Amino acid sequence: MGRMLRMAVWAGTLLLIGDRMQGAVTVQRINYYGWEGAYRMTNGTAELVFVPQIGRVMRYGYVGGANLLWENAALWGRTSDPAQTTDWINYGGDKLWPAPQERWGWPPDPALDGSPHAVTVLPDSRLRVESPVSEKHGIRFVREITLAASGTEVTFLNTMINVSDREQRWSVWQVTQIDDPDVTEMPSYTRGRNPKGYYLFKDADPEAGMLTQEKGRVRLRRSAVKASKIGGDSPQGWIAARRGTLRLTMSAAYEPGQEYPDNGSMLEIYTNPDPLRYIELELLGPIRTLRPGAQTSFTTRWRLERVSQTETR
Repeated sequence: MGRMLRMAVWAGTLLLIGDRMQGAVTVQRINYYGWEGAYRMTNGTAELVFVPQIGRVMRYGYVGGANLLWENAALWGRTSDPAQTTDWINYGGDKLWPAPQERWGWPPDPALDGSPHAVTVLPDSRLRVESPVSEKHGIRFVREITLAASGTEVTFLNTMINVSDREQRWSVWQVTQIDDPDVTEMPSYTRGRNPKGYYLFKDADPEAGMLTQEKGRVRLRRSAVKASKIGGDSPQGWIAARRGTLRLTMSAAYEPGQEYPDNGSMLEIYTNPDPLRYIELELLGPIRTLRPGAQTSFTTRWRLERVSQTETR
């Protein structure tokens, strides 16, 4: 099903269940592709949809425009029982994981990825989203999602709480799946841990021609037949994807002197081969040691803009 047809189907099934507005931002309860009671935030320019049944942001874009986030259409409206889940259910969208991944292997803990999340609409029209407890990792995630009163900027305050009775040592990892962008990029940075300007993950060599460097940027395109992954430690702290004339930039503040996962990477790009056509833009916070009951927060931002076909940033 094409992107515009998918958008028309969603718009045709929009059901306004409730309405709450503070200033220029409105929060509505809607039916989103079969998920009842999803939360739609909009300021009239941009919109974001959070689906509590699966704990994800599933839509971000201009009002009435294309969704920049990848969605697995085969799973629209579906949910899963964490107690019965033995493999990753890839719904798409945006979610949080703990890092480094090498400490937990695969698949992600379904308590954090794919489980129902509690949502509260705060008085200023922010969404407060709370995950279940991950017994495996000893943590819980709490997110506050803020859409600016005008424009397209979204701010995520991503908090990880140690709910166990022992120290936990993790990074907050935001994983955002983008719908088949033309190109993704991050700053090339040769003065850190990576003399080439980027970190190439083991066994993740890009297909010939998919990885390029120019004008101080590392650019990665998706191959139809081969996955790849790169990381970066640039203190500029941004990562971006462009599709047609739309550009999504994700950013966070880099903290010098702190330990980051994956050879010091705060920025990561993963490309997925066919048939699931997406690229992940990933932001990672510093690794923190948390005493029982302690917490750490990692703030990230999204910005969407229209650019010309030849514009690079």
